[in-house]
Amino acid sequence: MPAKKEVAIIGAGPAGLITGSILKKSGLAVTIFEQRECLGGTWAIQPLSERVDIRNGLSGIYSPTYPSLRCNEPKQTMALPDYPFPDNFPYYPGHSEVLALLHGFTAHNKLLPLIRFNHRFESLAPVSGSKPERRWKVKTNQGEAIFDGVVLCNGRFFYPMLPDIEPLQSFCGRLEHSFSYRSPEVYREQRIAVMGTGPSGEDLSREISHCASRVFLCAHPGSREIHKPDWGHYGAHNNITRHQHIVGCDGHTVILSNGERLNNIDVILLCTGYHPDPVLQNALPDTGLSGNQYYITPLYLNLFHPQYPELAVTGMDLVSAPFVLYRYQAEVIARYLTGQIHLPSVAQRQFAAKQQSLRTSGKVNFSLRRKASLKHLGRLATMVGFESPAEKLIKVFAKSRERRRSNPNQYRDIPWEDEDRTH
Repeated sequence: MPAKKEVAIIGAGPAGLITGSILKKSGLAVTIFEQRECLGGTWAIQPLSERVDIRNGLSGIYSPTYPSLRCNEPKQTMALPDYPFPDNFPYYPGHSEVLALLHGFTAHNKLLPLIRFNHRFESLAPVSGSKPERRWKVKTNQGEAIFDGVVLCNGRFFYPMLPDIEPLQSFCGRLEHSFSYRSPEVYREQRIAVMGTGPSGEDLSREISHCASRVFLCAHPGSREIHKPDWGHYGAHNNITRHQHIVGCDGHTVILSNGERLNNIDVILLCTGYHPDPVLQNALPDTGLSGNQYYITPLYLNLFHPQYPELAVTGMDLVSAPFVLYRYQAEVIARYLTGQIHLPSVAQRQFAAKQQSLRTSGKVNFSLRRKASLKHLGRLATMVGFESPAEKLIKVFAKSRERRRSNPNQYRDIPWEDEDRTH
């Protein structure tokens, strides 16, 4: 009997745990490397002893999760394979419910013995040997090991995406990123400029408004509106207003693109999103992969290295149903590594990967990108013999978007009708 293929999985967050469970069930020998001392990835809170000004660096921070965090999409979009959320969990779970689910899933699938904690991934390189198959050396801060395949499960939401901060360098207050946000209490009676109107900006501006004296929610290039914009004064104490892009600073004054000046600002809080772990871009050039602030490219099916398909990178798709995406990506990887499905020629994979890179470059309307991502998710599902979940997800997302735009403050707490429930 041939030896089991040995596969390294980088990361013990949702992607790594889902991938590990499916590859393990497929008969592959799995080792999961996790840089932290705990599982859960970004869902595991990392307490911080002090506030962080980004001008002093962000090293040593691994999670943007804060105690009050709740999902902005319902639990139907976060299903784990054969391990659903309990019925008594809220429809928009908090981080503690998601983390509890991940711990239960790990125990159910007997994954804990496979995880090597405190192993920070550093590099990846091909090795030559007596075997005809290509193998790969994975280096961590704890040493090196050789594997038949490697799956990078670090995700797209690991490290803060920063705008050009040169115009902000002269700001005399604190310059922070939502990556290190933990509590609104530190902003009590202060005047806060929040940059970014995406999910983090909308949530944190409302939460901070309970403590701050004033909150100015400012756009930035690349922001997307997830709520119907509120104009005038709104928020917990009627103390939030919306404004144009920040283009410069003068002491404690923030200057906006329309010439407006926000005076006596204590903190600028950047809610400008996240990108893949920078270590991936540093570790992968020898493999022919590279990346920008959004993605690792080029990838066949937005998943496989086009020349070396035993290397895979999960989570590079903006599908907004990441747990579901991880499941079907893992199913495709498992079937490829066990020889149950075959991929096109190298030339065909390289051509398709380049086309995929072109489609994801530049600014694309979010709703169009989500539709394309859900269509791609359906393609992965059908490749491995499952019914596409795309139509159900489209309906759930539409329902959630409608609720969020009509009631941005309480949409997470309004019960879903029974007919909307999808388990």
